[in-house]
Amino acid sequence: MTAQPRIHGRYRVDERLGATRIATVYRAYDDKLNRPVLLNLMRSHLVDQRGIRERFISDSELRARNVHSALPEVYDSGTIEDRPFFITEFVTGKTLRARAPVTPIEALQYTRHIVAVIKACQESHIPHPPISSNDFVVISEGHVKWIENWTLTPNEVLIDIASYRSPERQQGTAETVESAIYAVGILLFEILGGFRPFSGTNADEILTQHESSDIPPVSAVVSAGCPPEIDDLIMRCTARNPLNRLKNLDELLDMIEQARRDIVIGGNGTGPLGDQQAPTTTQHTPHAGTQPRKRRQGNRTLGRVLISLLVLGGLGAGGWYYVSSQPAQSGGLLSGMQLSMPSFSLPSWLTGLFSDSDGSAQYLLVSGDAALELHSEPASNGTVVGSVPAGSRVEWVDGPQSADGTAWLKIRYTVDTTIVEGWAPQRSLTTTP
Repeated sequence: MTAQPRIHGRYRVDERLGATRIATVYRAYDDKLNRPVLLNLMRSHLVDQRGIRERFISDSELRARNVHSALPEVYDSGTIEDRPFFITEFVTGKTLRARAPVTPIEALQYTRHIVAVIKACQESHIPHPPISSNDFVVISEGHVKWIENWTLTPNEVLIDIASYRSPERQQGTAETVESAIYAVGILLFEILGGFRPFSGTNADEILTQHESSDIPPVSAVVSAGCPPEIDDLIMRCTARNPLNRLKNLDELLDMIEQARRDIVIGGNGTGPLGDQQAPTTTQHTPHAGTQPRKRRQGNRTLGRVLISLLVLGGLGAGGWYYVSSQPAQSGGLLSGMQLSMPSFSLPSWLTGLFSDSDGSAQYLLVSGDAALELHSEPASNGTVVGSVPAGSRVEWVDGPQSADGTAWLKIRYTVDTTIVEGWAPQRSLTTTP
């Protein structure tokens, strides 16, 4: 019987679990400490892209600081056949999206924990993780753990990002505390009502709604209503003008705590809200993943089934470096750090295990009837560097990035020996069958 491969003589590699935008993920076991772990191995087609490689390594070093218990622990790192990797913890549970709707008190407890994570990252000068119900898993009452949800398709990833993006981000504004507070308000709305305030079939539809429409009160879209304290809290978080939002995370934490106390005293926060109805402010057909969910009491059987999710410390399409618009700030923080990691080679009989040819790159199709122009940068006024015929299959290389009110993706088109690479609007691309 062939022995299972081990990394550093201690991590037994069991199986390939899936892949995010940057890493292929393997279930492994730490023989030394007797615990399950994850091997996060940089995808082979990205190894030669220096910027992404350095971000991958830098990210593991930043996360190893363990600034908050809700962030995944990084146990070890190195390289395999010149491919960077790191070892992270393994977490099982249900995402907030799967748990919703929850009671007002539960919603405030989870939200308070998430805000504490963002605050810890801010104080440590580390980009905070993406704010999404798909990226936080419930590990105990009132406590969550950040995960990278690798089950989403590329289109679902873009929709997920757009669902929490503040209006000013669409105008090219960098990530700020105010935009993070906006996303927290959207998340609170969602886990209370069981659905997001805006929905659509693609990211641009959702982004347009965030720019043009106010977030409806939760009490207006659930039959049993909602404590006024939570309506006020969400309104203060999600004002379209950032000047009208709460100014900092301490104010947000104070308002969460005050709302929790008022609800406890009033005795109206222990049960889930009534049957939900979709907001009437949107004219788009809801995406399948954003339909209102039934009350938790009606989903007890499904609720008993725990969805196993993996902690992928900042590795995916919605990962920190792809979502954060502060790469320059992160680069400044890391400019003096040595990006060195221990390296070793695998015996030839093991290298087949680490092949990600069955899903390494992610591909999209050029939609419409006309050729798609590629730009040198994510902007409509960028230099046109080439074009791709309609219906062509292209590789998703980077992004999304927001500019001109549009989500842009960097793609690569290969025909014969010619390679063309550039930025294109996400709305012009669709997922492959």
